[in-house]
Amino acid sequence: MTILHTISKPPTSGLYQSCALMLNAGDCVLFIEDGVYHCMESSEIFDAKSGIKFCALIEDVDARGLKNKFNSQVSTTDTAGFVELCVRFDKIVNWF
Repeated sequence: MTILHTISKPPTSGLYQSCALMLNAGDCVLFIEDGVYHCMESSEIFDAKSGIKFCALIEDVDARGLKNKFNSQVSTTDTAGFVELCVRFDKIVNWF
């Protein structure tokens, strides 16, 4: 079973560290709202597990002025892509 994990809080929340313990190959982590600040983190958090896709909602990246500041290992998606991710994965877990 593949899981889409959404993280909406900034790195100071510690949500990614909790989420990382539950990640399996084939899962995706989507950073939304203030969660996009994770995308400015060093690459170590994105290298922790192989087979995990990392995405950020482009509208939230743009709204926070992070477009040229986020980690290159994180791809972006728009709202329509967010909906596609929700449909593609077997389960959705929202970390908040």
